[in-house]
Amino acid sequence: MNIELYLTPVPLGKASFEGKTVAIIDVLRATTSICAALMAGAKGVITTDGSDKAVEMRTKIGADTSVLAGERGGVKIENFQLGNSPLEFTRKTVGDKFIIMTTTNGTPLFAAASKADLVVATALVNISLVAQKVADGNRDVVIACAGREGNFSTEDTICGGMLIHLLRERHGKQLHLNDAGSLALLLYLNSKDAIRQSVEKGEHGQFLASLGFSKDAQTAAAIDAMPVLPVLRDGRLVPDVDN
Repeated sequence: MNIELYLTPVPLGKASFEGKTVAIIDVLRATTSICAALMAGAKGVITTDGSDKAVEMRTKIGADTSVLAGERGGVKIENFQLGNSPLEFTRKTVGDKFIIMTTTNGTPLFAAASKADLVVATALVNISLVAQKVADGNRDVVIACAGREGNFSTEDTICGGMLIHLLRERHGKQLHLNDAGSLALLLYLNSKDAIRQSVEKGEHGQFLASLGFSKDAQTAAAIDAMPVLPVLRDGRLVPDVDN
């Protein structure tokens, strides 16, 4: 199994996705919040790359059956119902509704990877389910780390490294890694006993804490706390029916 890991979205424009599994990672906070939304009973999450497109999508779907969620600079977008904190996604706020989400870092990657055979929203909170799905599919893999505003992020890289570790050690896969994948694996192995601290002390974790979202980092660092597998089907992230 070949694995190409991208530390930031910048090189993804040259990546080939056809016939592959793509694991999209934005630990802080999009992929964690997508898991939270589906755990809370949302019908699906539709990602967009801009607030105007999100509003247009809600008009098409209907305001009674959908919720706008998103942030810019870590803060909820004006006139949106929800921001991007996983703690906001509860049965009361999103149950039986479609979530239309736009975020600074994570959501644009789903459109970029739409030609892949399988696209999975990946976070620390669902990492074991992702590893099982990737192993069962037995395709070559692209791991796309959202980073922060085009830059490297510790938490996404650790998550990517943990996925590689699980594929190799738990599922017995023979892996061929690019250099970024090898680096991510090394970072995970060096951080595996202090993942929460690594997430909280990273630049993005500290930035969110400065905005009053320190609990988001704690939530996002909880390994396998949200056993749901969001897969991209017909433009929507929905729970995988096989899990």
